[in-house]
Amino acid sequence: MNFFSALRYPFVNFAKVFSIVLVMTIAMALFTGLFFNSFDLDGFMMAFSNWDGVSHLQMPDLALSGTAVMGMLGIIVVAVVSGLWLSGYSVSVLRVLMQDDQQLPAIQLGRELADGVYLLLAGIGYGVLFVALIIVEAVVLGFTSGLGIINGLLGMAAFLLTIGAAAVMGWAYFVGMARMAAEGHHRVAWQLRRNMVIARQNWRWGAFLLLFMILLSLGYGLFSSLADSVFGGLTGAAGVTLSIILYYFFQLMQHFSTQHLIAQYAMAIGIGGDKPKAEDMLIV
Repeated sequence: MNFFSALRYPFVNFAKVFSIVLVMTIAMALFTGLFFNSFDLDGFMMAFSNWDGVSHLQMPDLALSGTAVMGMLGIIVVAVVSGLWLSGYSVSVLRVLMQDDQQLPAIQLGRELADGVYLLLAGIGYGVLFVALIIVEAVVLGFTSGLGIINGLLGMAAFLLTIGAAAVMGWAYFVGMARMAAEGHHRVAWQLRRNMVIARQNWRWGAFLLLFMILLSLGYGLFSSLADSVFGGLTGAAGVTLSIILYYFFQLMQHFSTQHLIAQYAMAIGIGGDKPKAEDMLIV
């Protein structure tokens, strides 16, 4: 897996990434402005300026208008729709990457929203399995609570099992996403058991994927913090808009770098083409 290729990927497609950032920013800024500009914030600002940090904060009464409610609902809708679209668009990104195309694909909004819904439902399925595992562990540990060291050993085993299950389920989600891209069927995302078996059998590649994802998160997090320290002092509409731009920019850059890693992971375990030789794939 080539970490630096994944890091370069969104920069190669910088114009398209930034256009997506601007669309999301405009939509979010529109409803954010609609919400905050629908009532007077002077009372809140005065309350905070007079608060000594110890006594009870006296907040003014606020009756939300229809405009404020519309803005709040708009923020929620933009967040949900953009999240579903981005999840579904990831399938299209994986598809072209597994075809050795390094350009971001054209946007097909309807198809990608549908893919996003299927992936959301698959994610809920993994979540239900994980919660069921936690409940079973809690019941077993409850029944053995009086067994002393045996209960301690069971607790340690349960902890390791939980960590392992969380990792396998996360990799299985990516396996299902990659199989959707390669096979073109929504149903493969719901083949939870098969996806988990594939993920468990290829846990070494999953470990490298997890390591590189952590490195990406640390790297983009560092640059995001630096940008916030430079531009975070801006106030007013310009400050809010810039904050939204920076948030979406770093989130999307990291997201598309991660998708490149997932595509490499998928191809390494034989999804989306002939399985490459291991010695050709592990390139940092």
